[in-house]
Amino acid sequence: MQVAAGFAQFFLHDKCTAQYPPQPDTCLHDRLHEQSFTFGGKPGTVYDVTLRIRGIFEPTTITGGDTPNPAHPYFKVGGTVSTVDWSQWGIEVSEPKQTYWLNHYPSVGHTIYKEDFEATIAVAAGATVVIRVADGNDREIDNGKIAPDRQQIIPGIVDHPLAGQMLRIDLVRVKTK
Repeated sequence: MQVAAGFAQFFLHDKCTAQYPPQPDTCLHDRLHEQSFTFGGKPGTVYDVTLRIRGIFEPTTITGGDTPNPAHPYFKVGGTVSTVDWSQWGIEVSEPKQTYWLNHYPSVGHTIYKEDFEATIAVAAGATVVIRVADGNDREIDNGKIAPDRQQIIPGIVDHPLAGQMLRIDLVRVKTK
């Protein structure tokens, strides 16, 4: 598990920076947040890393790629962003090179989704892992607003609603591929 320590109890909060009156269910935010780390392990070894992903996200749409678990269609392996003005949450691995998307939905809209699922990704020893949220505009759907899909929490992690959106990753298991 030590080789994948960068995933352990990872938390990223895309905070609101100001209100956006023309769309009161959104807020202004920084368009890019990312954190990276170098994956450990024995050189030449690829690992299957199982992660618990919990997030409070707006939708985006990914074209192409694979959906490894039909029960969790919002998790996509590969593909390209087709809705750049909506926040895209993902994990990028340098080796084997791949992007894992965490918030793919069939359509976009002013909705907040709460997800809690496990996913297994491949990571080679020495790879750079980047966990990122990017957005093509300066607005995001705000979980802090009062609406039927808002004011959500991640129990035990965030016990009161936060404005903006968020991601929590916990390390479940690491095994040699």
